[in-house]
Amino acid sequence: MDKDRAIRLGWNMDRLARFRRDLINREAEENGVYLGQLRVLRHISSHPGCSQQEVATALSQSPAAITLSTKRLQEMGLITKQTDPNNLRQYHLYITEKGIRNGESFWQVIERYTDRTFSGLTEEELETLEALLEKMYRNLEPYKKAVLQNETENNK
Repeated sequence: MDKDRAIRLGWNMDRLARFRRDLINREAEENGVYLGQLRVLRHISSHPGCSQQEVATALSQSPAAITLSTKRLQEMGLITKQTDPNNLRQYHLYITEKGIRNGESFWQVIERYTDRTFSGLTEEELETLEALLEKMYRNLEPYKKAVLQNETENNK
């Protein structure tokens, strides 16, 4: 493997991800929401009653990050938290009507930038890109799990 090429590719992936995230965040911030919170809101919308731990696992985020995001979303009136009667330390998360309305407009922003990001690519190129990115993610996934586990243990 050409190390210089691999480093350039990594930088280009980082640059693209930051640029796309910044564009989306710029519009979403007008409503006081960030891309990471949009992902949380979307997951809760698709999985009513899920726990914060389930969201963290599904989005490959730390429980602490999800706790902060859900707190902010709740303060904005976009979600509600209901205590689990069998485990008072666990919450079930639900999207509110306001969350549904705002979520739809937020996702329109994401869809617009997604369309722009991938315009000009063929279906075959998209399939190849998706397969390659998934493979690269799987290469790093064991390291992320170790980092998240250390972070969780350090927060205890």
